[in-house]
Amino acid sequence: MAATSVLSQSHDLLLCILDHLPFASLLSLSLVNKHIHQTAKPHLYSAIETTWSTTPSAAPAVLLLRSILERPELGRYIRHLRLDGDGFGQDAVAEPPACPLDHLSFARASKLILDTGLPYANFWLDELRCGTVDAMVTTLLMTTPRLKSLFLGPNFTVRSRVLGKMLQTALTDPSSSELPTFQDLGQVTFSPRYNQHLQLYVNNTTEVLPFLRLPKLQDLSLSLDNPNLFAGPLRVPPSSLTSLEVSRLRETPLVSLLAPLRRLEKLHWNWSYQPDLDEGVSTNVIQLNAMTQAFNQVGETLTDLTIEAETRPSNTAGYYHQPPPLEIEGSLDDLIQLSRLKRLSIPWVFLMGFTDSSAKCSRLPLPPSLEVLTLTNHLSTDEQWEWHHDAVLSTIKSELGRWTRPSSSNLKRIILPLPLSHDHQTLQEELGEAAGIELAWT
Repeated sequence: MAATSVLSQSHDLLLCILDHLPFASLLSLSLVNKHIHQTAKPHLYSAIETTWSTTPSAAPAVLLLRSILERPELGRYIRHLRLDGDGFGQDAVAEPPACPLDHLSFARASKLILDTGLPYANFWLDELRCGTVDAMVTTLLMTTPRLKSLFLGPNFTVRSRVLGKMLQTALTDPSSSELPTFQDLGQVTFSPRYNQHLQLYVNNTTEVLPFLRLPKLQDLSLSLDNPNLFAGPLRVPPSSLTSLEVSRLRETPLVSLLAPLRRLEKLHWNWSYQPDLDEGVSTNVIQLNAMTQAFNQVGETLTDLTIEAETRPSNTAGYYHQPPPLEIEGSLDDLIQLSRLKRLSIPWVFLMGFTDSSAKCSRLPLPPSLEVLTLTNHLSTDEQWEWHHDAVLSTIKSELGRWTRPSSSNLKRIILPLPLSHDHQTLQEELGEAAGIELAWT
């Protein structure tokens, strides 16, 4: 009996084979006959990845949407969707070009959108008619209700007004429309906008916060502007989120964002400052006490904490100008209260200041549970940075010398922020041996 005949008759065997085939082989097998093609189709469309095209009308994401509008069952096969792209061909361009649909595809999309009965359906259609990336992405998500993971690259997150409205309705008032509720969506990446430093007046907080309402969300990465609307903890249901990466958001809004995340285990926070971005909320003052207040809200579950930091001059100053000097207020001493923390990565500056005379902690914040402490050189290109190799080692020697290691301490390794010479390495090894830990460097 021919192999293709066996496959056509044994559905379970065919499914088992399809589960283990790479995409190219899967595509070839799907062309054998109609039965195998129909069986392979859900596998072919289960994971879709597109990249940005310099020809918007032929952009892969647009072509994908056209295919789904023509054959709606294809959208129900998609479990993992990745829309990638970081740039529009010119560095100074901040807005994505229009990605219009053809007349027939627009007519099909119009019927879907109008059938929802949403009060903003006409706004959505106007945006889709204009070919905005926001409306295109929102329509694509509307037609892929069984997603498990979603990645939106920088080109696809510049504006999100339509997306925000759709998510707000779908996740807070699902009975009022025919929108999908994304019951299986557990991983979301909403990338920082392309040329975010130029987006001075485009806010997205109210538009992306509905992601926190996803019932099975576990892994979320997003970039948020710094709003004035956070007056307290967010009003969202208890979250299942265990891993969060957040960019641009500053200390005080971070307090509100973390408050309802009672299961959070991993936090990656990208601290940033640009004088003309989020003016009034984002300032040149690094508020350490607010940081520890935010982190301590998830202290009973947090095991991994990574903090990165960057500054950028205002747009009028030019790229090669330094931003205004930073000030550091408070201390990170209360990090010692993070009772389950195992891995901490933090800028050296946040602990020790910009000079060896401006240390911001009375001791290294080493909770007994901590296993690895990484001290990074973020902000070392700032003119305020005055640390040298000898000073870094001297400070670590002093800190370890006055550290009384508790019997419950799990600390195994401290990673220093500067590469060291051979002579320094010898001293480093001696310091590590004396403290009973490994000292390494980035």
